[in-house]
Amino acid sequence: MNDDVSAMSEGELKNKINVLRQQMEHKERDIKDLYQEMNLHNKGAKELRAKRDELNKQVRELKEPATELRAKRDEVNKKIAELKKQREDVRSNSDGYSDKIGELKTIRDDLNKVAKGRLESLTEAYRTELEKFSSADMPLDYEQSLMKRLSELRERLEAIREANTIHNEMGGIYGKVSKFYKEIDTFNALIHDLASESQSYHEDMLDTYNKMDEIRKKSDDFHQRLLEIYDFTNPIKEKIDAVKNSVSKTRDELDVFLDQMKEIQLVKDQKKQEEKRVDAKDKFQKKGRLSLEDLRLLMENDEIKFENKID
Repeated sequence: MNDDVSAMSEGELKNKINVLRQQMEHKERDIKDLYQEMNLHNKGAKELRAKRDELNKQVRELKEPATELRAKRDEVNKKIAELKKQREDVRSNSDGYSDKIGELKTIRDDLNKVAKGRLESLTEAYRTELEKFSSADMPLDYEQSLMKRLSELRERLEAIREANTIHNEMGGIYGKVSKFYKEIDTFNALIHDLASESQSYHEDMLDTYNKMDEIRKKSDDFHQRLLEIYDFTNPIKEKIDAVKNSVSKTRDELDVFLDQMKEIQLVKDQKKQEEKRVDAKDKFQKKGRLSLEDLRLLMENDEIKFENKID
């Protein structure tokens, strides 16, 4: 290309330089227009980005209290689980005593069926029959009948006494079971209160997470709209980069022609200076008079030298 440029005339160079400068001006106007178009969209993108970032900040700020609520709820649930285990141990012990009561109740009821009466009435009946048996002069048949009745009453008395003993034992066990029931009721009350506390933490946590989800949805909406703007502005940026690259190439090309023009101008200036020097020298030789400009020119070219001589 340099050979082609060096072969161009001054007029051709001027024409080419003008064409390249016009091309650059046109491309720079295109860049300016593209920037204006992109800036219009970037203004909206800046607002969307600010709103999105603010919403994301709110989500981050809500994350900590939500985590704290979850931790509190889990801690309360842990306490509930421990109380339930303790309650189950008490209930297991209570069930063991209840089973024992059931067994004793069956034995007591069977004994009551044998006794067929209360201790007081059976004791009185046995005493009455025993007094009769102590009486003298009774028929043999009656004595035998009385002996049979005394034997039956004795069995019934033993049965009622044993039944009463078992009943008293059951009463002691009932006391223990009642104590267990009270403990279970206490556990139930504690569990109920803690369950309410846990539910409160859980609901507050869900409310916080729901708020986070709502805010995150809005943030995602702004982000999506921002991406849509990017989809529109990215091709504009690519156009700007392409035009800038073209301007750079045109500028490099222009510099080549400008350098060649400078060389031509330098040759012209040198030629003009040479003509002035010859003209000034001719004037000096013919007239012996010079202007300051002519004198400077001849002195720069060593055509005139001043020598100081001291005798």
